[in-house]
Amino acid sequence: MALDLHTHTIYSDGLVTPEELVKRAKEKGLTGIALTDHDTVDGLPSFLTAGREIGLSCIPGVELSTELEGVEFHILGYQINFEQAELRHRLEQVIAARRERARGMLALLAKHGLPLSWEEVTQGTPNAFVGRIQIYRALKKKKLIGPDPDRKAFHYYLGSQGVAYLPHRELSTLEAIALIRAAGGWPVLAHPGRLGEDRFIPFLVDHGLAGLEVYYPEHTRDQTRKYLALAQELGLFVTGGSDYHGVPEERELGDGQIDEGKAYLPFFRK
Repeated sequence: MALDLHTHTIYSDGLVTPEELVKRAKEKGLTGIALTDHDTVDGLPSFLTAGREIGLSCIPGVELSTELEGVEFHILGYQINFEQAELRHRLEQVIAARRERARGMLALLAKHGLPLSWEEVTQGTPNAFVGRIQIYRALKKKKLIGPDPDRKAFHYYLGSQGVAYLPHRELSTLEAIALIRAAGGWPVLAHPGRLGEDRFIPFLVDHGLAGLEVYYPEHTRDQTRKYLALAQELGLFVTGGSDYHGVPEERELGDGQIDEGKAYLPFFRK
């Protein structure tokens, strides 16, 4: 039972529609997939419909960008009730704050000689989500930066230490965990190896964290072994996923997949 539990579509910063995502997952031989768009659940209805039509197990999810003591954590939520009024209202507020953050980054880019209009960034987006990747793609489309295969330009301008970067202040990590729990979901810490802040994980467990994304394309073998041991020690279930965005020559759908038969996943319903 091969599952990819971390994917994105055009409703956040991916390049594929929910329907295309489901079709590609089926073609890859996956037996289950979760859609975890950033800070939005707008793509979930069409995702679930496509899954039913094609005969693929599809898990409704979300990835929340959060902050705790100046550290950015991404919290995945699985099997959420995405129609819950409280969740949808809070996500609308988060998306509005994201848009203000994006406008602030555009102002900083303009000060560094890289002018972009709001329309150039949001063109073609199906909903209100705006993130750094849309800004980055607009910079390349307008030829304000080059192809950037090693992402040096991205990190210089938009990375966490970049000259035009503004941190997330929309949602605290503890609130995100509580929000997912209140919506009937299971909160999981995404790609801990990218964060380097393992000291916070026991604290997050004390406040409702249920799982750890152990299998991830950028995790080394040592990191994978470390997080497997940590999950066992803290009583967390283990997940894995590709963080797929549909970008050519980036991660492939199914990278970092997890075998459901070898892991306890309380949210997976066959």
